[in-house]
Amino acid sequence: MQQLRPTFSESWYRVAKLKVRLRPSAQVSRQHYRGDRWYVVRDPTGNQYHRLSAPAYRFVGLLDGTRTVEEAWELVGGQLADDAPTQGEVIQILSQLHAANLIEADITPDAEVLLRRQKKQQKRQWQSRAMNLLFPRVPIWDPDRFLCRWLPVVRPFLGPLGVVLWLAVVGAAVLALVPRWVDLKAGAANAIDGFENLVFLWASFVVIKAIHELGHAFSCRRFGGEVHELGIMLLVLVPTPYVDASSAWQFPSKWARIFVGAAGMVVEMFVAAVMAFVWLNTSPDTLVNKLAYNVMLIASVSTLLFNANPLLRYDGYYMLSDWLEIPNLRQKSNEYTLGLIKRHLFGVKSPLPLPPLAQRAWLFAYSVASCVYRMFIGFVIILMVFEFVPVLGIIMAFSAVATFLLLPLGKGLHYLLLSPELHRKRSRAWAWTAAATALVVALVGFVPLPVRFYGRGIVEPAEKTVLHARQGGVVRSILAPDGARVSRGQPLLVMENLELEADHRRALAELDELEALELESRTSNQAMRQAYLRQIEAKKREIDDLKRRLDELVLRAGIDGQVIWPNINEMEGRYLEQGQELGYLARLDELRVVTLVKQRDAALWFDQRQDSAQVRLAGSARQVRQATMDDRTPVARFRLEHASLAAGGDVRVDPNDPAGRQLLRPEWEMWLRLPASGEGGDVLPGQRADVRFELESRPLYWQVGRRLLQLLQSKATAAKWI
Repeated sequence: MQQLRPTFSESWYRVAKLKVRLRPSAQVSRQHYRGDRWYVVRDPTGNQYHRLSAPAYRFVGLLDGTRTVEEAWELVGGQLADDAPTQGEVIQILSQLHAANLIEADITPDAEVLLRRQKKQQKRQWQSRAMNLLFPRVPIWDPDRFLCRWLPVVRPFLGPLGVVLWLAVVGAAVLALVPRWVDLKAGAANAIDGFENLVFLWASFVVIKAIHELGHAFSCRRFGGEVHELGIMLLVLVPTPYVDASSAWQFPSKWARIFVGAAGMVVEMFVAAVMAFVWLNTSPDTLVNKLAYNVMLIASVSTLLFNANPLLRYDGYYMLSDWLEIPNLRQKSNEYTLGLIKRHLFGVKSPLPLPPLAQRAWLFAYSVASCVYRMFIGFVIILMVFEFVPVLGIIMAFSAVATFLLLPLGKGLHYLLLSPELHRKRSRAWAWTAAATALVVALVGFVPLPVRFYGRGIVEPAEKTVLHARQGGVVRSILAPDGARVSRGQPLLVMENLELEADHRRALAELDELEALELESRTSNQAMRQAYLRQIEAKKREIDDLKRRLDELVLRAGIDGQVIWPNINEMEGRYLEQGQELGYLARLDELRVVTLVKQRDAALWFDQRQDSAQVRLAGSARQVRQATMDDRTPVARFRLEHASLAAGGDVRVDPNDPAGRQLLRPEWEMWLRLPASGEGGDVLPGQRADVRFELESRPLYWQVGRRLLQLLQSKATAAKWI
């Protein structure tokens, strides 16, 4: 539906007689958005920009310093008819250009009052930036001459040659990292443990971000832009380099603007790929290996999570805005979403035209997603700062409550109480607001939702016997393969000990010799005969012991059950020490799942004890098995019995423990009784399991409040207050 545009404005008399013109230093570039022509006007001295539609630029072009505003408006009205800007739009154009210092004129006091409104708005924006404790900026250097000097060297890599080189290096790095994926994840889980590694991470971050910003700067210069500011900003208290490459906004081609936005991320990913090869080809635990891993982690993960994320106002946001051809995407999306509420719920008709139909879904989705994500990121940042600088974290928390809760609430109440837009519609607006508030309160405060928590476990038999090598020897054959069901006394494994066999043969020969001597002394010397008899008895005992030890080279089952060889492929032909653990025999008629859960979840279980849980086993994840709780009380564990529980999960172990079993935080061990088999096939000891515990349903406010309280308590405990 075509929106009404009032032609006249009651404030027109204040600007009608002004003689205005663009500043001689102003630079104009033409751009196209969704088939429409737009013009970007730039003031190079103050680095200010303003975007004008084609009708608005036609009007501004008629302002040559000799015509009055009214004369120019009448001329453009004759040229463009209904497409010409209205008087209200002309006032808005002039105020915005005046605020950006892009026009010069003898401003009358009445006009100054009108045009100063935009100045006040701009001042409020700067004040809000100054109050932002997360991202203060400090300009340091004008790098433009440096960029011009080195651009001929860098330019070849900003074209087809760079694309081919980047694809080759990054692609090769990805292929090389795939086989080391487990090590890669394990290193990431422990990356922030230890002060030394935190220092390495910080230093790597600063260097990588400096390279990132140079990527923006050189690519901006590549397309004719200017970069006159390089400085330091505090990103969550971390000094981070930045450059002002805003001159790219005036590039006519959207692909050039997207290239400049992507250049920093492209450079970072290339550096990450190079560091991946360094990490893969250096010895673990060396300084070079650690530095390479830190650089690789920061240059890839931080780039993808932050710079490439369009929900934050970083590179990805501007790239998405240019690709969709929707300038000021966040502002327009918020205005459109609020407009939906006003128009459809409050019945307020906006004088502004609706965005094109193809843009509306993008604007609504972006508004909701970016709002939720900004609050989430702000919460995470506050927690991080609180852990290291608690006082500042508390200040930031109050600031966040004011920004995300109190300020919007105050603006909403002011709008409902005093806004002239709601004339004759205020009751309807209050009714919808009350209904929406009641619905939210009901959903959050009264509707019970399932309470669940999860654990990682491993299947083991309720009864098992550990198999040890009773004698040292070389494994010659494995008679019972892994997983075989065996009976008591059945041979499982045969070993060979040549030294023991030689001792046995030697003892037999010595026994024969002693028996011959004893036979000879029967008629000659009874005293010697008695001595020989004693030696014969001792030698027989020695032979019996050697025979027993030889028999023990054959490992036999002590109980009926299933034999489990964890390292069967490495055993044959290998020498085993006496007492070495080889595997175990398990009775599979009753199995259990040894499960680790977080301390916060164990506390919840103690409050609401449940007798059952749901188990999904590795290899048959689609099948849900019902398990019952064991009678034993859960206990806290500081060391893992099964090292596999730390692989690929959220169980964090001490990176300095060579065995990989020492936990950084205690986990609670719980036992679940599990049937031996089911529809999905046999259940085998050693299988990993994901366990879900379901407790009594509670409202959302209770669940979120409990989690938040536990999180704050843990952070307060770990915080460095002094």
